[in-house]
Amino acid sequence: MRKILLTLALFLPIWAIAQTAGSYVRAGNAKDNVKNYTGSIIDYTRAIQLDSTNVKAFFYRANAKGNIKDYEGAIEDYTQTIRLKPNSALSYLYRANAKASLGNYTEAVQDFTTSLKYKPNNSEAYHYRANAKANLKDNKGAIEDFTQAIAITTKNADLYKYRGVAFSNIGDNPAAILDYDRALKMRPADAELYYFRANAKAAIKNYNGAILDFNKSLELNPGNAEAYYYRGNAKVNMGNNQGAIVDYNQALRLNPKLSGLYHYLANAQSNVSDNRGAIAGYTKAIALNPNNAELYLRRGVARYNTGDKANALVDINKAITMQPDAFTEAYLTRASIKLDNKDYDGAIDDVEFVLKKDDKNDAAYATRGRVNASLKDTVAALADFNTAIQLNPRNSYTYFARGNIKRDKKDLRGAIEDYTQAINIRPNYIEAYLERGNAYSITRNFTAAAKDYQRALSNSPKSEEAYLKLGDARAMFRDYKGAIDIYNQGLNINPKNPALLIGRGVAKSKLGYTQGAAHDFDQVLRIDTGLAEAYQNRGNLKLGYGDYEGAMKDINKALSKKPTEEGYEFLGNAKAGLHDYTGAIDNYNRALNINPNSAKGYYYRGLAKSNLPDSIGAMEDFNIAYANEPQGEDLYLYRGLAKLNMKDSINAIQEYNTAIEMNPNNADAYLYRGIAKYELQDYLGASMDLTMSIQNNPASKLALLKRGEARTQLKDYQGAIEDFTAALAFDSLYRLAYYGRGLARVNVPSEKVKGCLDLSKAGELGLKEAYEAIRKYCN
Repeated sequence: MRKILLTLALFLPIWAIAQTAGSYVRAGNAKDNVKNYTGSIIDYTRAIQLDSTNVKAFFYRANAKGNIKDYEGAIEDYTQTIRLKPNSALSYLYRANAKASLGNYTEAVQDFTTSLKYKPNNSEAYHYRANAKANLKDNKGAIEDFTQAIAITTKNADLYKYRGVAFSNIGDNPAAILDYDRALKMRPADAELYYFRANAKAAIKNYNGAILDFNKSLELNPGNAEAYYYRGNAKVNMGNNQGAIVDYNQALRLNPKLSGLYHYLANAQSNVSDNRGAIAGYTKAIALNPNNAELYLRRGVARYNTGDKANALVDINKAITMQPDAFTEAYLTRASIKLDNKDYDGAIDDVEFVLKKDDKNDAAYATRGRVNASLKDTVAALADFNTAIQLNPRNSYTYFARGNIKRDKKDLRGAIEDYTQAINIRPNYIEAYLERGNAYSITRNFTAAAKDYQRALSNSPKSEEAYLKLGDARAMFRDYKGAIDIYNQGLNINPKNPALLIGRGVAKSKLGYTQGAAHDFDQVLRIDTGLAEAYQNRGNLKLGYGDYEGAMKDINKALSKKPTEEGYEFLGNAKAGLHDYTGAIDNYNRALNINPNSAKGYYYRGLAKSNLPDSIGAMEDFNIAYANEPQGEDLYLYRGLAKLNMKDSINAIQEYNTAIEMNPNNADAYLYRGIAKYELQDYLGASMDLTMSIQNNPASKLALLKRGEARTQLKDYQGAIEDFTAALAFDSLYRLAYYGRGLARVNVPSEKVKGCLDLSKAGELGLKEAYEAIRKYCN
């Protein structure tokens, strides 16, 4: 805190000492008054030549020299003044200022002390001695002097301001904040005060308060690069890495030489998975500081995250060569690279090197757990992850990695618990949100899945995978418009992402936008003419509007390019849609030949057999599916549907009960149990189940339709009308919803005309039963 402590321009009366000397002093005073210090020095020098004992001539010349920054000359004159007048408090005070201006704070403190001896109530002397002590890092002494100055002059904002700085320097930030508060009451437009208070608040982890103060400081002084820099740090600490990146970039525009700025910018970019941006930042930081081993390590990690393992390994090796014992993370990252390269022995060697140095290193156990998992030794892998968690229950990655093992073992609940724990520890853990979202999707908790994908997006707005997963989740619970919006955002990042285009095409087909869907599938095929998924989905699109020949052609073409389990399942579904259940079963058999452990293949085939009917064969398939995936909820859903086909509604309900026990948020299980209860004329029970289904999947038009039908049977016509109307909001061509709403409305006298119009619309859309209802209720 180097301060110019006093302005020494003095507007003084003209004094005469001796007749000739006095005239020169008066002339010097006049020149001082117009800031002609060079001219005044000449006059004072002439006065001294005539009278070498003229105290005032030496004093005024010292002041003038100080004002032109000739501090050494000023010190000489103040020293002469003191020789002539040893008790001059002002001479000691001003000589102290000059010494402080030259950085000689120790002698300055001595002079301020002598000045106070002759004038003990001089607030300025305490103030400037405090400044000098602060520059000597004697912050406690500075605080004492600022406090003495405040006792004498209570309304000086600077005294509170710089005592606040001294408090911050000794770590007493709460006291500093109180002083800044007092100073701001006196000087509310001081940008620096807000800046200082912001730093103090950040130091006590009040990051929100710090950001508000940085905002105010920048409003008053938008050119303060450091305020942007430190506001960026506060935002990082609040998890707002994107906001921090904006601030760091602005700080760079204002002052590209700020120490460490590229390093912090790259860290923030890495935190939002902008690894390419991080690499660029670390590269610039290395250019400024090529001997910083950590920068090579961080760039190596970022390169690893982009898949550039070769250059990542170069950086990691460089960091290890520069500081072989400094970074265990370097060895563990190198172990990860070796693991990816299937150099399992090399990976183990790096891990064991770390464990020899530190057998309590949880990250080393976690990395060895990954190696063991790759070697299919899940028992050893889980043991390593459990050890890592015991050593450090706050390591988010270890829970994430253990969750992956549980996921692969089909322990989805256990996986979700571990992903949740990882997220609780690290709220911006993108990969954990994505994997937990995947697990929720598998358990059909699409609402929870969508929330997780949205959180991943918020933390990593450049992640194409996050947009894909979120779009898929929206589509799964039939929010196709929302899905299209999400796919569009992902395509803004990469317009040629095939998975996003296919997802958007599927969503468009569900909304009846056949042209738009076909355009998306065609665009994918222009990007990659061999992509089987595009042909398969275009085939399904054609099935939707009755072009069975075209559909079979596309699906078969997909299978000719890439025979897949899903491709044959699509063909099977097409055959089943044509009521060719034998042909459907043949294709499901082909799918099962590709993947004999596919629970889905057996579900589909079992359901097809239930339509023949081949109840024994259907149940055998469901039993095999259970053996392949004992924790799969879909088994119970499909087996329930098969039992409904076989008119066994009561046992169908038991299947749905089991699915609900496994996952109380399974919207489909409630939906189909509600339908089964409806078939048994348990309309109240059906309505309750359908309500649960809607709570878990608010976009299910089928659940809304069926609850509307149940409410109609319960004579809750208004509730039924609301349900049918909600279903129509999702599909304006939903003829069954018009039909159901029409039947409900004709039972309400004030709604009868609207009811007849609804029935007419249902008939217009091809529902024959609607005209029978019109004849019965409207004529």
